[in-house]
Amino acid sequence: MSFDYITIGAGVIGSSTAYYLKKALPGSRILLIDRNHTAGAGNTAKSAALYRNFFSSRTSRMLAGSSIKYYIGLGDKVKLDQIGYLWLFSKDQWTVSQKTIERIDPLENKFEILGRSGIGEILRINYREKDHFPDIHAGIFCHLCGSLSAMALAQYYATEFKSMGGEVSFNTDIQKFNLTGQKSRYAPWDEVHVDGIVDREGNTYRAKEYIVATGAWTHGLLAPLGIASGILPKKRQLFALKIENPAQLLADPARRPAIILPAGGVYIKPVIDRNIIIAGCADELGQPFLMSDPEPDPLYFHSAIEPVIKHYFPDLRDLTLSLKWAGYYDYHWPDMTPVIESVANITWVGGTSGSGIMKADAVGRIAAARLQGHDETVLADGAIFKVSRLSLRDREVEKEELII
Repeated sequence: MSFDYITIGAGVIGSSTAYYLKKALPGSRILLIDRNHTAGAGNTAKSAALYRNFFSSRTSRMLAGSSIKYYIGLGDKVKLDQIGYLWLFSKDQWTVSQKTIERIDPLENKFEILGRSGIGEILRINYREKDHFPDIHAGIFCHLCGSLSAMALAQYYATEFKSMGGEVSFNTDIQKFNLTGQKSRYAPWDEVHVDGIVDREGNTYRAKEYIVATGAWTHGLLAPLGIASGILPKKRQLFALKIENPAQLLADPARRPAIILPAGGVYIKPVIDRNIIIAGCADELGQPFLMSDPEPDPLYFHSAIEPVIKHYFPDLRDLTLSLKWAGYYDYHWPDMTPVIESVANITWVGGTSGSGIMKADAVGRIAAARLQGHDETVLADGAIFKVSRLSLRDREVEKEELII
């Protein structure tokens, strides 16, 4: 089982990387491995599957904007639904963010600023502040945002990869990397590199180059090798809630955007055809950067999310918790922008920090370019991107100021 390249992880990032690598190198033997039964069945499938192009960082706008352009071309293949985002700000939040927002071109990035009256035409919302819940002063309606099927996107890349002659091995759980140099105890004059990876069944797979695109598992795989990947896992939870009538949430049933509330990082994805809203929370302190209990916590919903929803949407009196699930973001601090870096014959691709789906196409192209030794690559919208900008050694990204 010897290959030119092995990509570990067939989530949306790994599948995209394998696809673009195979497209560029059709004569190479490339293997895509995943512990699950199909592409995108891990944390990719547990995402809220929302995408946005609205960032303060030029790097993030390039990565997301070009990827979204590509996804729009796929349309029904990935169940793309351009519902938009409605990002709500309190007066204090608006004061802090206004100058940043004014630097972003609304025509190029397709957004509009709304006051309370404009927000009221879309949502049946309570504007007033109370206790822990700030007021609603302004909103940004982002038109080039929406949702898609994250699993369908990963499977699209994996299927296209296979159609070009790429090989896949699902239900394959990689447990160990074999390094050369053990006899010399990894002496500095020994050219240490990976000489094979071993799965749970004891099978060994060898390649010239290894790509680790395992998301939240990246640190656990690479740290024992002496690699500081810069990527750490954090648990995220989502809750699906039955609502009696969409009119309790929406003033205009034709507009059903994803909603970012100004309290506690709570966000809502309406699924109106099923009378459901999906709610999550981008919290900070209290959630460890560890692979912790994988089960969702109903008390977390009732304590941290439900009070926020009921304050801003008082007509949603009876919220029935119908489904709950948990997964992990792979965070890269301090800039929360993807990482593509190499040591010896290992390249890791991750640290998407919750924006993997919205940036996956661009990240896959950039990773494939790096593996070929290119300095630049062309993104889906024709933009030229310098590959080293996402490295750790020569990193060149901006601090993101518009954080959910």
